Amino acid sequence: MAERKIIPIFVYIKKIIIMDYLNLNEIGQKCPSALTQKPSKHLSHIYRFIPTTEVMDILGEQGWEPTQAVQTKTRKGYEASAPYKKHMIRFRNERHINLSKEMGDTHPEILLTNSHDGSSSFRFHVGLFRLVCSNGLVIADKTFDSFRVMHKGFKKEDILDVVTKTTEKIPMVVGRVQSMMSKELTGTQQYDFAQRVADYRWGEDKMIDINQMLQIRRAEDAGNDLWSVFNRVQENLLQGGILTVTPKDNGKVRRSRSRAIRSIDQNLEVNKMLWTLSESIL
Repeated sequence: MAERKIIPIFVYIKKIIIMDYLNLNEIGQKCPSALTQKPSKHLSHIYRFIPTTEVMDILGEQGWEPTQAVQTKTRKGYEASAPYKKHMIRFRNERHINLSKEMGDTHPEILLTNSHDGSSSFRFHVGLFRLVCSNGLVIADKTFDSFRVMHKGFKKEDILDVVTKTTEKIPMVVGRVQSMMSKELTGTQQYDFAQRVADYRWGEDKMIDINQMLQIRRAEDAGNDLWSVFNRVQENLLQGGILTVTPKDNGKVRRSRSRAIRSIDQNLEVNKMLWTLSESIL
């Protein structure tokens, strides 16, 4: 895979957006499995190996450049599996800079997930990245579902088709965000939204500190609109530390704090859930 240049700063009214793309060395440090050039030896002959770098080249030809990379952690004693682990890379495209302006500090993205151990096919997701908190969002519902490319019979045309379909969804995503920004919620509606998120995340049998889920961590999230509430709840879920109380059979309760979300699968699941619940009240 050829090295690609770093795109310079883009400036628009009262905002400076730095499109800081990763080079191969940086990707290799953060996510070595993305640079792997052979599959796990445990896979069958049916499996068609598709190097993530090859897909990155195709994305680069369409103007999509990598900005973040992460892979699943390897358990102690299984270090040999690290080069094949599931990984996720986020891409941005300078052509969508105008769409970013319509969402304030938020950028549309394409997310790529893959593995080289047979545990995951190539998946492309529409995503959003918010500069103010460095949090990423994955869009998923009936309209914005992910697109998949199987490790069998891979063709460049398949990737190009998926990239086109994913990109076509971005203006609709921007429209949904704008609708969330203009949707004001009462205090009761904010509480009900956070409660629905808690029920989905932990089940209805646990008692959750809902006010903690709505805690404002930064001034940019202090509004009462759905988008601000969404981002407050997302931030608190991802950071963890939320008090949960679980009733026990002996009448006592067990108190604990939620853990920060670090895994790729949990991150995707939580963000998709938040988006779906938010859309349901638009």
